[in-house]
Amino acid sequence: MELRTERLTLIPLDTSYIGRYHERECTYAEAPWAEHGFGHWAIFDGGEFVGGAEVHFAHEGCDGIATDEVEVGWLIVESRHNEGIATEAMRAAIEDVWARVGADHVTAYIEGDNPPSARVAEKLGLRPRSRDAKRTVYELRAP
Repeated sequence: MELRTERLTLIPLDTSYIGRYHERECTYAEAPWAEHGFGHWAIFDGGEFVGGAEVHFAHEGCDGIATDEVEVGWLIVESRHNEGIATEAMRAAIEDVWARVGADHVTAYIEGDNPPSARVAEKLGLRPRSRDAKRTVYELRAP
């Protein structure tokens, strides 16, 4: 399975990306694909690995997001920041959630003061749902 945008290719993330992406996320990524048929994506621009688009049911312990809500997140390699990769990849990943998963909304959380991630959330149409000293939880309703 893969998703394609104008310049990016997204394929399921798995443990083969340890070393290029967070080990914890790579290890966790395989379970949602096997159990739910969706999950984290590895993002490529041409043949270059440029980051991850995270899509999964929320983990227990994430204040403000229930475990039956689909949570999304993004992480782009530092050398490729400010190129619109996160926004482009997440649009494709969220469209896939609407089409295949049937969720009526997605959530995201941004820890602390992180203006670049907040801008990505806003470009995607996510709006703040709750805020505390540690994080802001965002939500996007399905069209």
